[in-house]
Amino acid sequence: MPFPNSIRLIFAVALVSFITSPSNAALEVIGSGYGRTGTDTLREALNELGYKTYHMREIMKGQLLSDIKVWHDQIENDCSDVEALRDLFERGGWTAALDFPTVMCYESLMKAFPQAKIIHTERKSSEQWWNSASNSIMIIASLFPFNVLHAVIPFLKIRKAMLNSMWSKVLGGKNITISDDDFPLGYKEEFIAAYEANNARVRKVVPRKRLLIQDHSKGWTDLCKFLGKEVPEIPYPYSNKRRDFYRFAYKMAFKFIFGAVTAIGICIFLMYKLLQLFTKKNKIKDL
Repeated sequence: MPFPNSIRLIFAVALVSFITSPSNAALEVIGSGYGRTGTDTLREALNELGYKTYHMREIMKGQLLSDIKVWHDQIENDCSDVEALRDLFERGGWTAALDFPTVMCYESLMKAFPQAKIIHTERKSSEQWWNSASNSIMIIASLFPFNVLHAVIPFLKIRKAMLNSMWSKVLGGKNITISDDDFPLGYKEEFIAAYEANNARVRKVVPRKRLLIQDHSKGWTDLCKFLGKEVPEIPYPYSNKRRDFYRFAYKMAFKFIFGAVTAIGICIFLMYKLLQLFTKKNKIKDL
C-alpha cells in the first residue's frame, strides 16, 4: 500500500533537516602549539585516527568566511566569548583543532570543552621555529600574487584583517600589519619570546593528565596511547615541509584567480547579452 502524500512530505522534511542540521560534535583534541611546529603533520595523524581536524588549511580550502569573522572578533576580545567558540566547532562538526588561529584561544577552548585533551607541538629550538615561520606563514600574504589577492578578494581582505590582529596579539598588542616593510624580520626577538612564552604557559596551565607534548620523531606510539587509539598500520605522516606549504599556497592562489576571472567573464558575457538585447529593441523601434 503506497504512503499518503502527507507522510511522504513528513519524511522528506525530516531527511532535509537531518542532512542540513549541525552535527553538534564536541572537540576532543585541542592543539596549543604555534603554526610551523608540525601542526599539519599532526592534522594528518589525527585524521587517520578518525578525527575531523580543524586547521588553517581547512579555513583556506573551504573559504570559511564566517569562521574568519569569528576569529577576528575573538582575537580582538581576548577569546572572551566561549559560546561563540563552542558554536564554531560544533557547527562544523570538528572534533580536533590545531594551528593558528585556534592556538590563540586554546585556554578558552579548554573551558568550552572540559573533556578535550591538549596536544602541544614545538620545534627543537626557537631559532628553528623562527626560520620556518618567518619564511612561510608570516610572509606569504606580502608576496606576489598573494598581496594583490589579499587586497581585492573579499574573503582574503577579511583574513588579512584577522592576521593583522593575530600577529599584533602574539606580539603583546603592538599595532602592526603584515604589509609593513619591517614585518616580520623587524620583530624577530619579540616573536621568539612569544613562542617561548607560549611553550612555557602551556606547561603551566594545562593539567598533566590532559597534556601531551607530541614528539613527531616518536611516531604513533605516544599519540595513540594518550588518545586511547590503536596504532595504525601505515607510517606516521610527515607533511607540510616549506615546499609543501608553498605548493598549497599557490594552488589556493590559482583557485582564487580562476574564480575571479570566471566571475569577471560571466559579468562581461551578461553585459554583452544585455547590450545585444538593447540594440535589437532599438532596431525594432526604428522599423
